[in-house]
Amino acid sequence: MVRRGWALAFCLVVAACATTPKGRGVLPDLDLDKAPWPITAAQKKMAQKVWALADAGDLKAAQSKLSGLPGEHPIRLFLQLEIAFAAGELGLWPKVLAFAEGAPSYRPAWELAVLVGEREGELLGASEAAKKVAELSGQARFRKRSEELRLRYLAASEEQIKALLASGEAAKALEHARSLLSRFPDHRPLRELAVRAALSAGKTDEAKLLVLPLPEDGPGLELKAQVAAAEKRWDLAAELYRRLPADFPGRCAKLRQAEEQARWQRAPGRVVKASASARLSRGELAILVVFYFPQVAEKATGPAPLFEDLVGHPAQEEALVLVRAGIMAGDPLTRRFGPSRAVSRRELEAVVQRLGQALGLANLAVCQANAAGNGCVPLPAGERGFSGEDAVRLLVGIREKLLC
Repeated sequence: MVRRGWALAFCLVVAACATTPKGRGVLPDLDLDKAPWPITAAQKKMAQKVWALADAGDLKAAQSKLSGLPGEHPIRLFLQLEIAFAAGELGLWPKVLAFAEGAPSYRPAWELAVLVGEREGELLGASEAAKKVAELSGQARFRKRSEELRLRYLAASEEQIKALLASGEAAKALEHARSLLSRFPDHRPLRELAVRAALSAGKTDEAKLLVLPLPEDGPGLELKAQVAAAEKRWDLAAELYRRLPADFPGRCAKLRQAEEQARWQRAPGRVVKASASARLSRGELAILVVFYFPQVAEKATGPAPLFEDLVGHPAQEEALVLVRAGIMAGDPLTRRFGPSRAVSRRELEAVVQRLGQALGLANLAVCQANAAGNGCVPLPAGERGFSGEDAVRLLVGIREKLLC
């Protein structure tokens, strides 16, 4: 029997908790001793009764008692706003804000503005209201609340900008970011998004100005490199990517792309001509190999041969470097290199293997394009020889085997 009694009591407590009005203990107190309007003792007493009923969730009784206060008295208007808030009414923000601004020294009005603003998505307004409460009351918790609301507002704004960028509306994203940066110039995530939006909108000059205040850490360096790339300043972009931390996401791919663009931006005419060759010659291959891997010159320690057909040839310098490095060979008996002879597949494979050894890639090998998954460097079939484009793709593939 005793157990049944305890069980019944427990159920009653749970039921009571479950039916507690949602508004209970939520409404700001009235603080009538600091009210900025004339108010009689009787009016104070009535206002406190109305507030207590509303705060307890008895909104019908609170609304009924409200008639005991003068119709135009500010405290009645404030209590009406509190009752409406407790009832879950929406669209109160303009009225609550106007009331608080009309009574700037009345703390409870600003507290209600915090609650209404947060519920209705006016997070920046709620943040400012919480800041005002902190100023009037000296309560640190409202300073903390103000900062929390400000950060939530900024986070929501950042998501809006990201959504605009994702949908291809870069101009709108940039406009939104500009507006926010004018209020929050030191908020870094917002500035980073503004740079990305400016780049996406083709506003390179604006992106350049926006990116300048960012520190040169990983994200800052990446964005500055992207701005340099947008300006076609590929050497600078490569240098900035090179300064990224080794474990920065995508560092290698971005660095290699910038280096490739920088390489071709300053490529001499003979390199451009070799890359456009329809049928790759030995001389053109030598030009392209040294162009992509100038470090092989350090391996050119062998004797300097004399090849008569290289004298005055555009590939003379590169061919001699590769011969002395043991990567390509000529005929010392006839003293001919054959710079104009087309490159065969066997010869190309041999060059790749020797180049790999010179670069510290001992197991480097070429293979058919459909076997590239085995870690080798893919090469077209080449039944009719190879083109300059084929050679470029091959050399880019070899370069990707090297550490960044």
